[in-house]
Amino acid sequence: MWAIVVLVSLAVLITLFLCIPLDLVFRANAEGRPKFSVRLIWLFGLVSGELRQTRKKPEEKRVVKYEGKPGDWIQRLRVTYEILQTKGLLKELRSFIIRTIRQIKVRELAANLKVDLENPADTGLLFAVIAPANLLMNYFLPYPIKIEPSFTGESFITGHLHGEIRLWPIQLAVCLTVLAFSLPTWRAVKKLVFYKWKRKKW
Repeated sequence: MWAIVVLVSLAVLITLFLCIPLDLVFRANAEGRPKFSVRLIWLFGLVSGELRQTRKKPEEKRVVKYEGKPGDWIQRLRVTYEILQTKGLLKELRSFIIRTIRQIKVRELAANLKVDLENPADTGLLFAVIAPANLLMNYFLPYPIKIEPSFTGESFITGHLHGEIRLWPIQLAVCLTVLAFSLPTWRAVKKLVFYKWKRKKW
């Protein structure tokens, strides 16, 4: 009896924690030395963590040796392709991605970027596509997003990007549960298990 009460209480507690929103704040600055940071804020600010990244000096290239058999990577690509061809799997993955994106709430988004591809013709072609998309975003979205071309003859991207999104772990857990228990996913897992068993048998 006590074990059931403890399990139910634990399940309720985990559910309550999953209902607390998770905020993700990201910043990117390409002016001078590129910098990028992502900050996770949860439990109303009591739990937070930040990941920072800056461009380091280029290191010497290391030769990575592949220790498997020559045809292993081809076999893995073939198996991956067969798994992706599982009936209904791609449709299920597409639905999962759409459901997940719908659960994300954009609280803030701002960008001011300048792009130059060194060749003015390439820059012009790029912005022939980007400019209409940028106008549409500024018209339909309430966020200041500005992307401009530069024709200085140098290849660079400069400017800054800032955004903040909020998501609820309980909603993501529901999306993952629907994906995990769908029939196409079980079919794909069955194929993967059969492939692993076949390799061990050989």
